[in-house]
Amino acid sequence: MTLFDTHCHLTDEAFAHDAAEVFERARAAGVAAMAICGYDAASNPAAVAFAQGREGAHPTVGFHPHEAKTVTAAMLAELDALAGLPEVVAVGEIGLDFYRDHSGPAEQRRVLDAQLEIALRHGKPVSFHSRAAEDAAAEHLEPFAREMARRWPGRVPGVMHCFQGNLAQARRYVTEGFLVSIACPVTYPKNETNRTLARELPAESLVIETDSPYLPPQRLRGRRNEPANVKAAAQAIAEARGISFEDVATLTTRNAERLYRVAIRAGVHAA
Repeated sequence: MTLFDTHCHLTDEAFAHDAAEVFERARAAGVAAMAICGYDAASNPAAVAFAQGREGAHPTVGFHPHEAKTVTAAMLAELDALAGLPEVVAVGEIGLDFYRDHSGPAEQRRVLDAQLEIALRHGKPVSFHSRAAEDAAAEHLEPFAREMARRWPGRVPGVMHCFQGNLAQARRYVTEGFLVSIACPVTYPKNETNRTLARELPAESLVIETDSPYLPPQRLRGRRNEPANVKAAAQAIAEARGISFEDVATLTTRNAERLYRVAIRAGVHAA
């Protein structure tokens, strides 16, 4: 029994002094694999570098929607080169965020479309951030998913990272082949929306994540999150669906392997 944290930021400054120890602590807790997600010009090559030589570390690269106003053609060319590396498993974190509006909607959409084309060129899934933009994102992701199916048959188009939309919105993306990631906020007492997703979505569409260092589980609110805590998301799914923790670990890990097109080697087991 192993776990796969499909989205964490171990290159964040919150881990500046102990990222290696945090990674090993997660491995010791049975988190056999982690997607180390880039989100800007500095963290993208850092994610690739961090993953080198670390079994179970899989880098992703992309520009978060907050960064859109600063993204140039040269930066997108650099991203294209990184996305083409065989060890890079996804283009992300990308997306739309109309909640904070650190970049304007038009800028966000421009950079998003450019990154979706990079993902299509390399046949890589996307790790997608959506906040106050769950319906708007479909305008971009539905045609992307259909083009991915045409160019790269059988590949998963992406994952809705830490999805906070409702069940109807989630089902719209699942219909197009996207996976939906359940993060540690599913443990928050008032977050019935996430527990509904965990209970009602098809098992083959679910993965788990921490979004470390953000969004710790309820018992650690106010503290730094880290990949070892992905067990809390798995346990919450188990409770919502009325199945065992072991079954959730198995199904979400299998889904993550399919998403990122990697295989976890035996030898790391959940404690």
